[in-house]
Amino acid sequence: MKMFTCFVVGLLLFSSFTAIGIGEEASVTNKNIKKVTSIGRVFFEPQVISKENFIEINMKGTNGYLYKAGQPILPLFKTTIDLPFGTKIVGIDCITSTIKTKTLSKKITPAPNPMITDMNNHKIVQKMDDTVYSSSEFYPGKWYDYFIGSGLDENSEYKTFLTIRIYPTRYSPRTDTIQYVNNINLKIAYKEPETSFFPETSTYDMVIIAPSAFTSELQRLVAHKNKYEIKTTIKTLEEIYLEYTGFDEPEQIKYFIKDAIETWGIKYVMLVGGMKSPVSGQSRDNQNKGVKDWWFPARYTNLKETGGLYDPGFLSDLYYADIYDSEGKFSSWDKDKKGESDGIYAAWKMGFPYVPKDYIDFYPDVYVGRLACRNINEVKTVVTKIIDYERLKHESNWYERMVVAGGDSHDDSGTNYLEGEVECDYILNNYMTEWTPIKLYASNKDIDMSHVPSTKNIQREITAGCGFLLFDGHGHPGSWNTHWPGIFTWDDTPGGIQVSSFYGLKNEKKLPICVIGGCHNSQFNVTLMATTLNEPFMWTHGMPVSECFAWQLVKLSQGGTIASFGNTGLGYGAVGENGDIDGDGENLPDTLEALGGYQIRMFFKTIDEGEEILGAVWGKSIKKYLDTFPGMDYQVDAKTVEEWPLLGDPSLKLGGYQTDSGSRSINYEKFPLIIKILELPIFQKMLKLL
Repeated sequence: MKMFTCFVVGLLLFSSFTAIGIGEEASVTNKNIKKVTSIGRVFFEPQVISKENFIEINMKGTNGYLYKAGQPILPLFKTTIDLPFGTKIVGIDCITSTIKTKTLSKKITPAPNPMITDMNNHKIVQKMDDTVYSSSEFYPGKWYDYFIGSGLDENSEYKTFLTIRIYPTRYSPRTDTIQYVNNINLKIAYKEPETSFFPETSTYDMVIIAPSAFTSELQRLVAHKNKYEIKTTIKTLEEIYLEYTGFDEPEQIKYFIKDAIETWGIKYVMLVGGMKSPVSGQSRDNQNKGVKDWWFPARYTNLKETGGLYDPGFLSDLYYADIYDSEGKFSSWDKDKKGESDGIYAAWKMGFPYVPKDYIDFYPDVYVGRLACRNINEVKTVVTKIIDYERLKHESNWYERMVVAGGDSHDDSGTNYLEGEVECDYILNNYMTEWTPIKLYASNKDIDMSHVPSTKNIQREITAGCGFLLFDGHGHPGSWNTHWPGIFTWDDTPGGIQVSSFYGLKNEKKLPICVIGGCHNSQFNVTLMATTLNEPFMWTHGMPVSECFAWQLVKLSQGGTIASFGNTGLGYGAVGENGDIDGDGENLPDTLEALGGYQIRMFFKTIDEGEEILGAVWGKSIKKYLDTFPGMDYQVDAKTVEEWPLLGDPSLKLGGYQTDSGSRSINYEKFPLIIKILELPIFQKMLKLL
């Protein structure tokens, strides 16, 4: 068979996680290249399936689909290779078999727009992107692309990740022609680092970063963590600002985290502090940060998605976790493709005015969680909850329950999936099989009103206790809700639950880990005044909210949750059925295979695989997402991972350590002498020696 060399990439990477196009030639046999690996795939003839208005293309030998709103859905093969941390890709040779062509009778199906999960109703749009469909150029522009990043792998070890995507079928929309090949072989040359970046042994496992005003209460948590062999220390923000430099306060903190990884060997970082007041305050000082009215600084992105509804930028704690770029250099989140900085962080804006896109690694290099406390009382409450959760034996009669709530999230005529219920059912049936399911479904409307997702029912089931709690539907900073099947109006709903109803949660120490599918449920920059006055981008529609839905659950003193996950911005879901998008060999409804639904699914998949530390569950689920949907390839994928913080303890042991069976927790507030002893420098030195 005649073979053709399609192109050679020989460009040294100067930015992280970048798709490389055609570059200058560089032979993979160059004497300076340390190692070469190959990827070869055989593909069968493409299957052309005619639908009512479009054509679908399937191809055996692939394991996923290129899936971007408004652009042709095309089969692809993807794989991620783990390499030593700091590895540099030097060159790639691509060889294909004879290129064949075929003329189509209709356009290839475009991917639908993502569905927004806020409290408005949105119609599914399957609009063709004119920049692609009016072109005669073949899409994608080449037979393969690749992305490279670095971070913690499935074993929490530092690696460089090389994600390859091969496109055996390419499409010229204007001429309705496809070109395809049956064989593609890639030869990849790379250099491994000569030295390790990290210490062989760790001094600390976790560092707690907090303002000095909170450290007295946090000493109890340090003592508790050290008792359970999570070697923990505190670093104050005041110390960091004196010892480290950077563009702004968030960057100073990030440089300290980098130093703590390389000198102490930390794996977990707990950020302590939210805004200073639940009543008033400025949510951001400028487009990049919130500092002035914050106990702990917030990093804002400058990603503004296309369409009429958008976030002008949103909170992202992933910034504090993504420390290194693909070459092991500092990941600033302010470097464009040329490696230049402009002082605009995490920029990815479409339209006018033009802002250069920042190239970001995304992969977590450390597991980060935030206690978004507004005052010392919240610190006391949450520290006590963490200590009680980890040291008390959990009783199976409540901990092994999993409460799920969902309904018909979107009007997907043609498939008519009840997206929220589909997500919950899949997770229960495939990952959380050892938990007793408690289903609060909108579809129970005509058979069992005691098990629909109403406020009363949600309060009852959380109060009874559960190990995990999953909401899948729509939200804003003060509310979560869903739709009855086929009734897409907010005038008639199951009810859901609002933060004003949290008073009815009396689960005491029976605390679940909560995952929330919806918009803005974790937007931890809201205040009572800002929401009451309906300030722009508070998203509560004038409903007074002092602190966001996800954090209020964590800070409740008489129950609530031990940790919460949700979106800080607009959340997105996929609809319909367009094949095995994620390429795992199981063709599922799209709501499970892309965007927010896929991220939630990966979270519970990681738990099913045996991970027992909450921050690692968060970090590994993000890695799984990025391996399948590289963040720098599609704006909505970037946003999906950026806007999903862990509000809670990143070192939390799922289910607790279960070593103190029958013991009772200590109410430290009643014993101030204990606090004073714990604060003594000599006591802290003893703990560190232990």
